[in-house]
Amino acid sequence: MNPLDSHIDDIRAQFKMLDHWVYLNAGDIMVPGNYWLDAARDYYRFQECGRMEDIPTADAATHPFLTPAWQECIERGARLINAQPDEVTNMYRPAITANLILYNMFEWHDGDNVVITDLSYPAIPYILQDIARRHGVEIRVVRHVEGEVPLEKMESAIDGRTRLVAVDRTAAFSGFTFDMKSLCRLAHDQGAVVLDDAMQALGAIDIDVADDEVDLLISGSYKWQCGPEGAGLFYIRRAFMDTVDARFRNYIWADVPGGIPFADPHHDNLASWDHPPVNNANRFSQDTVIGPSLFGWNATLKFYERHGIGNIEERVRRLGTYATERLQDIGCTVTSPLDPERRHGLITYTNGDYDRDLEFFRRCAAPGRCKKPIRISMRALGGVGNLRVCTHFFNTEEDIDTLVDLQASMR
Repeated sequence: MNPLDSHIDDIRAQFKMLDHWVYLNAGDIMVPGNYWLDAARDYYRFQECGRMEDIPTADAATHPFLTPAWQECIERGARLINAQPDEVTNMYRPAITANLILYNMFEWHDGDNVVITDLSYPAIPYILQDIARRHGVEIRVVRHVEGEVPLEKMESAIDGRTRLVAVDRTAAFSGFTFDMKSLCRLAHDQGAVVLDDAMQALGAIDIDVADDEVDLLISGSYKWQCGPEGAGLFYIRRAFMDTVDARFRNYIWADVPGGIPFADPHHDNLASWDHPPVNNANRFSQDTVIGPSLFGWNATLKFYERHGIGNIEERVRRLGTYATERLQDIGCTVTSPLDPERRHGLITYTNGDYDRDLEFFRRCAAPGRCKKPIRISMRALGGVGNLRVCTHFFNTEEDIDTLVDLQASMR
């Protein structure tokens, strides 16, 4: 028995909005958790008490990158994905970090190609369109087959001129989840780098970047991760990091002997800073994470450590299967993979008609007098969709029954 099952009521009590909504929408944005709200408030309480200065030493709520929480998030984030701490730094939105990666960490040449899929979230493809225009890079789009992307189709697209394979570990629009270890092997055999957008996977399933041999992984903190808006993690594999001299510098992470020399009487704004960046992932930090988000993210990672990502994944997959089967039982067409190894709790389905799907989506917001609203999403891409249900570990079979019963009443 999953140990989370016996205290699911205590877990749900951390999310106050669950008292008022049937929330099946973690793939969009997560409802606030008491654990991270309290931590974020602590940051402001410290500042209210004047604990924000950095001279003579960094105080409790000073610049985020000077606080113990900065390093604690790195260490906890590294444990969550089985990375080394020096391979992880803090970040905010994947789209922001993807700009750093694609414009500053690669030397592009005419004739290079990048491989994506037609289920990729638009953030990275949008950047790649500009890369293609500027540098003559070919974008190769691998088309899905009924909501899944077969590895053999990826293999056919990757060749000796492929510089980058960029995929969503879990597709936001179908729930298809890659076998990243096999994909990385295919890419590396051709000398390509793999960028893993794990936004729809981190926090839902166990990720092992060391075993997968992923080169780059990015994720925010505010969807399946059950954390606040404004944080996340950026992983750079050491073997890849050592090959990169990014066209990016952040003076905070200059490897200055003795640390930042602001109090040095001989401080010179050139000579004192004539040092390379630190030899870890912080050299790529854009310092976009603000203090309250960092404190909240640290509390979220502690929350995950208490409950165990393996236990969380088991509930996510089990509830995803339950939702799939119940929707099929009432005649809906599930467009996510039916094999639970190829998806987790992100389930897309349709009534077979866009207008009927839209009508049901609107009905969920107002299901009837004295009934809780049901929070789901409408999402479609590449002909896959239209309704999206996300079963996270805090959800219950009763949540899914409420959704399915309302859906059945409208068929």
